Amino acid sequence: MHGINNIQNILANLLLRIDGQGRHLDEVTKDIRGKHGIQERIESVQEQANDTIYITTELHEKQKMERELSRMRDYIARLEYCVKIQSEQILELKTKAMEDNNIVSGVDEKAPEIKNPENLAKIISNVFTAEMEIPAETVDNLQIYKLFRMGEYDKQRKFPRPICVQFANKSHKDIVMRHIKILKDKQSPIRVSQHQPEEIREKRKHLYDVQKQYEDRNIETVLKGQKLIFTQSKSVFRDKIGSRPMADEIISGEEVKIAISTGKTTEDNGNRFAARSTPVDSYNQVRRSLVEVMRTENTASASHNIYAFRFSTSDGTTNEGPEDDGEHGAGRMLLKALADNDINNALVVVSRWCGSKIGPRRFTHINEVGLSAAKNMPVPV
Repeated sequence: MHGINNIQNILANLLLRIDGQGRHLDEVTKDIRGKHGIQERIESVQEQANDTIYITTELHEKQKMERELSRMRDYIARLEYCVKIQSEQILELKTKAMEDNNIVSGVDEKAPEIKNPENLAKIISNVFTAEMEIPAETVDNLQIYKLFRMGEYDKQRKFPRPICVQFANKSHKDIVMRHIKILKDKQSPIRVSQHQPEEIREKRKHLYDVQKQYEDRNIETVLKGQKLIFTQSKSVFRDKIGSRPMADEIISGEEVKIAISTGKTTEDNGNRFAARSTPVDSYNQVRRSLVEVMRTENTASASHNIYAFRFSTSDGTTNEGPEDDGEHGAGRMLLKALADNDINNALVVVSRWCGSKIGPRRFTHINEVGLSAAKNMPVPV
């Protein structure tokens, strides 16, 4: 009997324990499924974990993109530097190839020459002897490698085509160059100059314009080669705007923050011209605004971004400047158009996407779209 009672007591205890476990299970189940239970907390933690994973992934992708953009900026900067060096080397080679050449301008094109180009040699010989007073014997000994008119003949052309004289060596070219002053003294319509790449010629023309501005202010300067030197201080003139904005400046910036006006767009034989303008009143603002304009959509992709600016200071001095960006002469022409139309305190940038050749018409398009953008500015100019 005692053994049975023990078994019953053990069974009862087991039943109590089982019942207790059941209640604990009910409480656990309630805790898991309840309003503020573990399941809800687990789901909340899971959601937070998912958010953390998403944010981490997004941050990783952003960091990856920033690294790629940084590498792309470095690559573009390097590529731009290489292009710049290559352009300088090409310019140096072009200059070297032209160092034995003279350009003779102002010599009428006569019918015998057009029918028989060989007569051009006689015409040049006469210019050297009669106009430049070089002894005939010296002229006969000049070794000319090649002689030709530059460009195609056009009856509508106002001025005769210049003549390129390629000498066999530099010393013979220098003989002719030493007699240039005689043409000036005679006030002859004929001009003889050193043959130079268009880039250098345009730079010298720009420096001549700058020299005249300083002359009007009674400041003496002298032009030596590609440098304008102040006579008194011996310092060299430097463009206050600097070179055109580099790729790194354009890419690294934020969204455009200045008011930019647009002009009309013109297309001609595959070429497209568009212009943008913005008010400026200082050299610093010209530079900052130029970078901002270059950040506008598609502008930096243009074949050429020609610009010109004009602004006046409190003392009434007008400050101005052009940039061709490879479209030789276009910057100066655009600046003249702004001045002729009394447009002041403005920066105008004209973008050209090149197609087929259109000759001098490109300058007309550049001036027209540039002026349209300048006149669309919301402030008086």
